Amino acid sequence: MKFTTFTFAATIAVLATTAVAHKGATGMLLERMNGMLAMGKATKVIAPMMRGLEGYDAERTSDYAAILQAHSGDAMLALFPEGMNAAPSVAKDAIWTNWEEFSVLAVQLETYATALGLAAQNGLGEGTPAGGSMMGGDTTDMMGADTASMMGGAVEGEKTLETLASLSVSTLFAQSAQVCSACHTKFRAEE
Repeated sequence: MKFTTFTFAATIAVLATTAVAHKGATGMLLERMNGMLAMGKATKVIAPMMRGLEGYDAERTSDYAAILQAHSGDAMLALFPEGMNAAPSVAKDAIWTNWEEFSVLAVQLETYATALGLAAQNGLGEGTPAGGSMMGGDTTDMMGADTASMMGGAVEGEKTLETLASLSVSTLFAQSAQVCSACHTKFRAEE
């Protein structure tokens, strides 16, 4: 059964609203938590396709990329003003003491998500991720670079975006997941 853009978006919206209360979060903190939840739920919905367990659907991939784009980069950074880490937030103080690294990861996620949206028509390609390692704690991306230390040039600029968009969807999905994992490992407290 093929998902349509509307069906995929509606599924994510329903999943995202199931935890709207987030243990009493309000305002910007609630917005931030809902964005993170939307990205996580979207990843769980699309992961079977990315692993080759479901048929590939370029439209679903584009929808997924749009969700990541909407909640990464400057949009993500704007939701982390200094000091906004009181309960029920799971943000570590390390975000604000190492803002530069956190910012790089937020921008990397946006860049990989943008490339993923552009590459949706490329298909999964070879090297489809086969499970656990893509969501693990390793911060080394598929190109061998440490995503936690990639400053600037590695995922920045129009030419690089064009190069990234020429990669397979499975590679870009894995790189996006690795950026999320690196960020969670360093900047998210256990719940």
